[in-house]
Amino acid sequence: MRILSKRLCAIGFDTLRFDYFGAGDSGGETVDAELDGWKDDISTALRELKEMSGRSRVVIVGMRLGATLVAELAPRLSVEPDSIVLWDPILCGSDYVKTLLDRQAHHSERSIDSAASGPSDAAVALELGGLLVSSSFFDGLKSIDLRSRKVRLPPKVLTILTDNQHRSGEMVGLDRSEIAILKAPSPWKDSAEQEEGLPVEVFERILKWLG
Repeated sequence: MRILSKRLCAIGFDTLRFDYFGAGDSGGETVDAELDGWKDDISTALRELKEMSGRSRVVIVGMRLGATLVAELAPRLSVEPDSIVLWDPILCGSDYVKTLLDRQAHHSERSIDSAASGPSDAAVALELGGLLVSSSFFDGLKSIDLRSRKVRLPPKVLTILTDNQHRSGEMVGLDRSEIAILKAPSPWKDSAEQEEGLPVEVFERILKWLG
């Protein structure tokens, strides 16, 4: 995302990258994070970007879970975006959680499947993708469904998929967006699972679409 931001700056965009509450350089702990709170972070970042830049046109580029949260939040965004780019959004939360748990079990001798499938309790912390999250955060992830649940998107939306197991016919929730299926490395996959190099084709597609 840092490289994409630099390329957008080079063609005249003011950009703002941010970390969600409890993630990266932001304050708080992931175990205290909630998906609704992360949606609030998106709205806050939009307001701050518009105020700092003084621009009337605002574009959102979201990747993976960020893309999914933007899609779900679109009708209630604090600032109406001119266009939205959704890069490999999570379409099915239960599949995403299973992938994370399978990868985690592969890298660890202990499995947390029994804990993850236990009764929901907001006070219980679960390990997911190497991070401690609350059971409500875990349940929120599992409830994501852009394959069959419609979301109300603005007119100009580009959805980029770099995983060839996705098909546009599966995405009822994103049926109003333009779909681009590209063969490119996925930065969020384990390095052992991806080709070397940057997703240049994705960068070029985004820059061309926004240009």
